[in-house]
Amino acid sequence: MMKLELNKLSKKDLQEIILKMENCLSEEQKQKLYEFVQEHNKVCTKEDNVPMQMSQEFVDEKMQQIEKWQQQIDDGKIYLDVEEYEDYSEGYWESDLIIEYYDNQEIGDKIMSMINFAKDCVNDRHYPEAGTIYKWLWEMSVCTYLEYDEESDAVDLEILEENNIINTDIKQLALLTLYTEYQNVDKQERAEALYYYFSYYTFQKLHIEDMFYIGRETLKDSEQFWEDWINLLKTKKGNKAANLLKEAILYCDGIENLLKMADENVSIHPSLYLAVIAEYDAKHMYAEMEKAAEKALEKIDKNLVIRGEIALKAATASDYLQHKENVMRFCWECFRSNSTVRNYLRLFITEEMAQKYGVQGAKSIINSIKHNNKYYEENSELRQNILRDAEYYTLNFYMGNFETMKKMSQNPSGSLGWSYSYIRIGIRLFLLYLYENPVLSKAGAVTEAYIRFEDSKELENMLFFERDIIQESHEHKVSMFWNCFQRWKKYFPMEQAEKKKYLDWAEKIVYSRADAIVSGQHRCQYAEVAVLLAMVGEVKECMGIAGAKKEIFAEYKSKFPRHSSFQAEMKTYFIE
Repeated sequence: MMKLELNKLSKKDLQEIILKMENCLSEEQKQKLYEFVQEHNKVCTKEDNVPMQMSQEFVDEKMQQIEKWQQQIDDGKIYLDVEEYEDYSEGYWESDLIIEYYDNQEIGDKIMSMINFAKDCVNDRHYPEAGTIYKWLWEMSVCTYLEYDEESDAVDLEILEENNIINTDIKQLALLTLYTEYQNVDKQERAEALYYYFSYYTFQKLHIEDMFYIGRETLKDSEQFWEDWINLLKTKKGNKAANLLKEAILYCDGIENLLKMADENVSIHPSLYLAVIAEYDAKHMYAEMEKAAEKALEKIDKNLVIRGEIALKAATASDYLQHKENVMRFCWECFRSNSTVRNYLRLFITEEMAQKYGVQGAKSIINSIKHNNKYYEENSELRQNILRDAEYYTLNFYMGNFETMKKMSQNPSGSLGWSYSYIRIGIRLFLLYLYENPVLSKAGAVTEAYIRFEDSKELENMLFFERDIIQESHEHKVSMFWNCFQRWKKYFPMEQAEKKKYLDWAEKIVYSRADAIVSGQHRCQYAEVAVLLAMVGEVKECMGIAGAKKEIFAEYKSKFPRHSSFQAEMKTYFIE
């Protein structure tokens, strides 16, 4: 059991453990440890001096055969046969395209022969030949053909492995590729050469320090490599480079230098601050965590979403430190840089925070929040606080701009096509607002589920007052969203006349929608309109119109007497 645990540790971790153990050893035990080290070094030196087992003539002959296979694959003279079909096992509306590959020309065997020979070359220190094979393997694409010789999408090494065309340890293959590239390339060019391979998915799951222990020879100039590697990654944008940089600095220098690098590299890799905070969090160093987050919030552009993530981490640290004012301020900064509904409603969990930040503070920045349905930033480190139109309109609703949100909720002509219109959200938000009962009905629960944020089941990353809200919600048998919604609602009251105006608007649209859906026999939407009709009835009863729900049920039962499927859906939500 102990051996399995040690095998999971990195070289650096093992070194630290041995150095700590050394202080606990007797002189006799230290001498024994010294002998083990000397014996290990002798074995390594002896192995390095072992002569090559494969002659160059044999290697050249094997490479000639491999090059022929590679040319055949590159030219598409040998290929995979493919069968494609739709899988409806999850239901008629949830089909998946299934692709099956058939290796009738033994491409898998040829590639496995290359992989095995390349590994032999590494073990026998024929690095140039191994490097040539590895480079081709990762860059190659195998042609595929459907029935009737119709060409399909080519596949790469990773897809071959996923579909069992080849059977190899893909992670070890990737590490051997890096090790071989390191051996073949001049030390000034190693960092750039190795970084090239991290465009492949398999490499992105590697720890690059493992490269140093995969081959039989010790890699030279490691200090120079780590320096070049870190300097290169500092200039590369994107999540991939950020993760590699974080790992390299922690491996070489530790957390203090990671914080220093975060300060210096904030415009390209602000996520380094998250890495620093995560390290402090793991060690329960909450004061240092709060201090690092404060520095990050000062330096990072206020329009970057990642700043909001850091602010929430800072709030967590302040929570443990019982810095109440900081918790509230960090929650506000979280919403300011990452303006989601979830982050906004958090501001209303406590009365003090709602008064200080939720009502007036948020209103002051709504006009500065950008929205654009087409905006997308692949690099999550530099993703800006730009909302999709639907999120922006919803935020307006929560800030009390009800009329603005109503104008955005236009009912399409014919009351169909709601999937592409904001009304599908807007109408539900108004109905939930007008619903007065503390616990949702069956129809209310379905309506809420359509628009709510997901309740987190992980309490570790939640603030203490959020955990209290979850507990309270469980006791009252409501969702965390509904609890937060009710707390928010009291800060944005409506006059009775205004409530009636919005109900009349919603009622007219719901009736129009129900008539269009049922008369057009759009069966997959029967449940949706049954829920909306039931909600209208329940809201009317909340506003003092007795028997409204029963009256709507009777009206639509009479209007569509032969639509038994629709009537069945109505009974689900009208008769509880």
